[in-house]
Amino acid sequence: MKTLEKITFPELENEYLENILRELINKYNIIQLFFTRDSSSAFSNLIVNLDSSMDVQKLQQSKWVRKVKENFQITVYFIFSSKLHHYYSLGDPFIGFYCRQSAIIYENKEFDNSIFTQWEWKKYKKRFNDYENNFYHDHELHKWQIKNLISESASNAIFTSYSRLIEYDLQYLEELYLGSKSVSVSINERITSLSAYIPAIQRYFVKSSKGRYFLTDLFEQAKEASSDDEALYRNEMFKAVGEAEENLCDLIGDRLSELKKLIKKEYTDKKEVLCEIDNKPAITVLDTAVQIILQRAEPEQIYLFHETTSNDKIIYYLLLIAENAGNEKLKAITNCLKNKIGGKCNLVMISHSRYWIQNNLYEHQSFFEKVIKENYLIYSSNEYHPEFHWEEPHKPYYGDLHIFYKSLEKCAEQFSATARNNEENYCGLGCLFAQFFLSFCRTYIFVKTYYMPNYLSSKTLWNLCIYADNDIKKYNYLLETFWTEIFPYLDANRTVSHGLTRLDAEKVSQMEMIVTKLSNELHKLVIEGGLLKIYEQD
Repeated sequence: MKTLEKITFPELENEYLENILRELINKYNIIQLFFTRDSSSAFSNLIVNLDSSMDVQKLQQSKWVRKVKENFQITVYFIFSSKLHHYYSLGDPFIGFYCRQSAIIYENKEFDNSIFTQWEWKKYKKRFNDYENNFYHDHELHKWQIKNLISESASNAIFTSYSRLIEYDLQYLEELYLGSKSVSVSINERITSLSAYIPAIQRYFVKSSKGRYFLTDLFEQAKEASSDDEALYRNEMFKAVGEAEENLCDLIGDRLSELKKLIKKEYTDKKEVLCEIDNKPAITVLDTAVQIILQRAEPEQIYLFHETTSNDKIIYYLLLIAENAGNEKLKAITNCLKNKIGGKCNLVMISHSRYWIQNNLYEHQSFFEKVIKENYLIYSSNEYHPEFHWEEPHKPYYGDLHIFYKSLEKCAEQFSATARNNEENYCGLGCLFAQFFLSFCRTYIFVKTYYMPNYLSSKTLWNLCIYADNDIKKYNYLLETFWTEIFPYLDANRTVSHGLTRLDAEKVSQMEMIVTKLSNELHKLVIEGGLLKIYEQD
């Protein structure tokens, strides 16, 4: 056994890791240690050059390696000497930069013949260019095959080929950031792992669930369809998949360019990338609203997609991209804001998770494409949220409009029958009125924008109707002259209660007027506008 020498590694600034390295040097034939504190990445890199390949796998799987990565953000990579020299001779940029002379923190002169040294720049540059050209050459072959499949409309094969190309891209990203490619892990795991090193990769893949992504789910569906001799008809997603792949290719190009520059200059540029959002000019009330939202909902992003004024009050229309920010939470935010600022403004908030939006673009893309715009973004929790995979081409359609309209029509008929009964028994009429108003607003918004909102408050739904088409404001007078505050009345009557109705013929007449006017408005849009086929009306 070797004599343990008191070797220090002040560059590490980590006593725990220093102690481990001293033990390793005493126990194994370690030739060199290379350390780079990478200010442009979340992780620093420690590369251990070993004399024997037998020790590499065992050491790489040590528990302390994972602990150092998780607790100290230092990635430890073991490689045996002959492999290191071979990779460098192939122009491997990871080895070229992280094993540079200035990164050496330990060197064992007993292995003088195995010590790694860099070549002259001109000699290495040729190998680097070969490495880069090999990537792009094979990449273009993959793309050429996919183009042929698209021309043949081979849907399943297109998705599976894109899957292989994305795996090819991920392999190169792993080699350029981690030093080696992952073995026997899924695309989902590879993307998740790389996101720690390349936060920007999160922009290109919408999560479907924890550890899974919308596009990779498509790849799995294509494989399953192929095994069952069926076809997956999602042609509108070809462009989105292609864009995601192109973004990965761009990341590789950026990394190659970055490493080439660093290798040539032999120093690490200390850059700090700041997440800056071009916010709108400070608006005190809006700032207060955003702060309340952040306290209550923890959104990923907030979009101010419209603002208007009504009765000298500003109305802000906000889209929250957030998990678990349902109607009750939106109601709590609205009440909290009202208590803080009084009646200075109104918020019209809609909220959906990123995956819900992605998964429902087939029906609602026309709406979300208009509201999810960079110049509408007023808050983002970080700069790496994934962009949506928009369908291209997208063909808007009204889905279950015939069901929504028929339900509204039947509700109006039931309301009229109850309102006009000879005994003036109005029991349950308030609930029917509230149901009609809810159904009208949701259907009207859907017809005008291709977006079907949740069961939001009556006031929010009406404001969304006004956003959908300002012409609907012509009926504001009916709501403003209602015998009580109409929106609280509507919301209260969405739930069943035990008690006598206080309606009389005059109040019912006002309700009938609203039902009639709004029913006629929707009839013009849907029936006279020809949005429903004859068989859908039956």
